[in-house]
Amino acid sequence: MTILSENTVGLDREVRFGDVRYDFHVRHGHSAWSDLRTRFAELDADRFVVVADAGLPAQLVAETEMNLSLLAPTRVLSARADETQKRLTALDRLAEEALRDGITRRSVVVALGGGTVGNIAGLLAALVFRGIRLVHMPTTLLGMSDSVLSLKQAVNSSYGKNHLGTFHAPVFVWNHLDFLDSLPAAETRSALCEMIKNVLGIVPERYDEVAGLLRTDARYSPHVLSRFIDLCVDAKTRVMRHDPNEKGDALILEYGHTVGHAAELLTGGRLRHGFAIGIGMLAAARVSRELGMLDRADEAAHRRLLELNGAPTLLPQELDTRSVLDIVRLDNKRGYVPGRSGSCDLILLEALGRPHRPGGLQITQVDERTVRTGIESVLGNRPALVGA
Repeated sequence: MTILSENTVGLDREVRFGDVRYDFHVRHGHSAWSDLRTRFAELDADRFVVVADAGLPAQLVAETEMNLSLLAPTRVLSARADETQKRLTALDRLAEEALRDGITRRSVVVALGGGTVGNIAGLLAALVFRGIRLVHMPTTLLGMSDSVLSLKQAVNSSYGKNHLGTFHAPVFVWNHLDFLDSLPAAETRSALCEMIKNVLGIVPERYDEVAGLLRTDARYSPHVLSRFIDLCVDAKTRVMRHDPNEKGDALILEYGHTVGHAAELLTGGRLRHGFAIGIGMLAAARVSRELGMLDRADEAAHRRLLELNGAPTLLPQELDTRSVLDIVRLDNKRGYVPGRSGSCDLILLEALGRPHRPGGLQITQVDERTVRTGIESVLGNRPALVGA
């Protein structure tokens, strides 16, 4: 583990997933731009293609373009950070623009945005000329602490999230904490739900530390944000070091995602990703308790961290059990084990930090009646705080 002193904000780590290694940098303050130019200059690129979130502040995009254009011709392409737009049609448009602009095998795709834009740009880099270099510059805490700590690049189909994709590693990740200054509090809370997932599923020994740091007002110093990001690097590398394609030990990273992805898709992304995953974890915890695995204290431990984070614990009022279950049946984890009629494949815990492994694999086939119970436990008479 990296030890961060109270005054430490900068962070340099090597992320290792199987045979893949890439550098992971965290910076804060104006001097970060000088460090960034030095790092990008090492790539000796003939051009940078920046895929930028259309909703980013113009000044942030302009400053990024200006710094990169000092090194090589730079083109900014716009992409909407919208789950309904995370489709092959958006990818095709970007690819046509990049090819028309002269992208080559020596070019570098730069993902400037959150997880949605990062996935679109990542898949673009993976497909152009069967794979060119990718650099992530996440602008959200969720991107910094979760989505860039993965090799998965994917877009949605009309049937569900992340059905179409591949694996493609960045050459490095550059996190500038100043990018987070303009984020709404809800975006920070949403991101920290994924960190909470890592605590519950992978590093429960960090539970008390995180409980003591979480704030419902989502106001954190750069030092604390660096600690949160560092924790997520620790957790994800622990399970992905020998499972880079996330098919074995790293399946725990999908905890809460089965019901969560269904809710996120049904609301068209209006329910923020992290909030959906947090609620999905509560549903999974109830399923585990119904099956005699998690006890009440462990289930309550889920809710405590989410509440300390100021995150919602109920699904939006317009969702119902049937619509959520219909999407759960099409979840992208289907096929790891032979399908069984009347059941759904879920990631569950036996205890904090201990995934259930029937047959050695972290996939539990749960009868739909019990899955319904889990979904209904997070339905309420009041709407969840979608944009809180």
